[in-house]
Amino acid sequence: MQIQSKIFEIKNTGDFSVEYIESQLKNLYMIIPLRWAIVEINKESISINTAFEKTIS
Repeated sequence: MQIQSKIFEIKNTGDFSVEYIESQLKNLYMIIPLRWAIVEINKESISINTAFEKTIS
């Protein structure tokens, strides 16, 4: 297993719930994070620092 860290951006809808953020990461970037943290918020987007298992192919 290899763990990768990366910052992703999702649309800022004003919903900062765990469910919204994790569903956006799964739907947009096809990852299920091991951990995540909001690192920046602006009018258009939310930046999320994530750690996730890298798929080795």
